[in-house]
Amino acid sequence: MKSRLRWVAGLVAVFALVVSPAYAEKGDGSVGSRKWIYSVTLGSAEWQDLADIQSVRGGSFDSRGFALELAMHKPLWRWGSADVLLGVDLGIITTDGDIPGVFENLTQRSGYLTPSMKFRFGEYGRKYFSIEAGIGSYQTDFAELECDGSSSICIELNDPFNANAVGDYVGVTAGLGKWFTTGLKVHFADFGSVRNISGVSGSLGGPIYVLSVGGTFGG
Repeated sequence: MKSRLRWVAGLVAVFALVVSPAYAEKGDGSVGSRKWIYSVTLGSAEWQDLADIQSVRGGSFDSRGFALELAMHKPLWRWGSADVLLGVDLGIITTDGDIPGVFENLTQRSGYLTPSMKFRFGEYGRKYFSIEAGIGSYQTDFAELECDGSSSICIELNDPFNANAVGDYVGVTAGLGKWFTTGLKVHFADFGSVRNISGVSGSLGGPIYVLSVGGTFGG
């Protein structure tokens, strides 16, 4: 918990420095548009706990993986110089590795569904920054997949480990224009010890760093 509080404090401090006085206009408690804003982002995930998983049969998981997120948020009110948005995030994180399973090497798959809040500074559609946080359901598993390289279709052969946990994240986002957005999120979820896989040991938790780019529409 203390490490999470340090992350939140650090992110707030960084944004206090990068958000210029031009954004610090006095609000009257209202927002210009209450329409939903949707975003789609792709990114790179860094998960060191995953790379630390040990296997007596050799091999390891990559610490870097692929991330995809879909989100929707709605501006509801003005707080000081920031628009406050509430919404939900749905994301997946996948990572390959060469730890042998029964049929194929293990692949890590994770997903999350998190209600979230954003404090947005600036003007959406031009340039803006936001500080955000969410809390919700996280799930992960190790699976053996047989994939057809020509069609990218995968069949699950075995699912020896799966776990779920209540997790949370903190993040920062910057937007330019109405379409481009980029951001950094740090996810925290404690999945406990890896079990039910012979010869594989370790514990799986956060932080998971996700650096992403994407686009927004609506609003």
